[in-house]
Amino acid sequence: MYCRRLADSGIYSFLKVYRKFANGILKGLFMKKEVLLFAIIPVTFNLFFFGLYFSGVDCLQQLVAPRMSDVIPVTSWREFGMVEQLQNLFLLYIIIVFLLAAVKRECVFEKVVFAAGVLVMLFLFLEEIDYGLHFWHYLTDSASETKRLNWHNQFTFSDRENGRYLRKFGDLVIVVWFLIVPLLSLRFSFQRIKSVIPSPWFIATLIVSFLCTSLAHYLDDQGMSIINGRLGVLKGNVSEFRETTTYYIYLLYALQLTRTTCLIAKKVNYSGDS
Repeated sequence: MYCRRLADSGIYSFLKVYRKFANGILKGLFMKKEVLLFAIIPVTFNLFFFGLYFSGVDCLQQLVAPRMSDVIPVTSWREFGMVEQLQNLFLLYIIIVFLLAAVKRECVFEKVVFAAGVLVMLFLFLEEIDYGLHFWHYLTDSASETKRLNWHNQFTFSDRENGRYLRKFGDLVIVVWFLIVPLLSLRFSFQRIKSVIPSPWFIATLIVSFLCTSLAHYLDDQGMSIINGRLGVLKGNVSEFRETTTYYIYLLYALQLTRTTCLIAKKVNYSGDS
């Protein structure tokens, strides 16, 4: 009886210590702001969209990428879904953040940088909404000879849409600036431009983007978007999910830039002169 009581006491003590340790780890992990911003949030909205789109329930899939009336081009149907609208919100938020920074900053160089950021993000936003053309189709319930106004859906250089080249360029920028440069910053100081170097936490978001994109393509290839023999609107174009994460990365970087007191640090004079 004494041995059993001792064993029970030992097990109880072990479980108590283990629970305290586990709770401490989980609390430290999930209460860390960077984990929330760079990992949990992008994982959450990606899995939320996947759950709706690949649910096999038509009304839920319609929330992500709806089918619209015939007056709206089929290629524009997805523009009215939650995925595209979240992308638009991210871009609008970035535009507002950069605009406020351009107005408030006193340094002319920084004003120019943030103003240029506004123009770039405004271009992306207008491209995403097709300069309002598909909203005009929807509100007027009438078709037009012009199916697309945005540049990235045109065929300027070859038989491929310009957007393919734009995405390749964007992927290159993301890999270099948000993966390679943060890794190099762990080895080198980059003292003068330290505030504009992306946080190493962006690597976590890139990993999330890669894993979620792979999952989306796998589910799409398995025919999970097919409901009653009808293909989902994003069939063959599930890269829209990755695009949402990409714009979220841009948003996080915009917040990093605007929260720094100075984009480029002044050169340190080691000669002792003031």
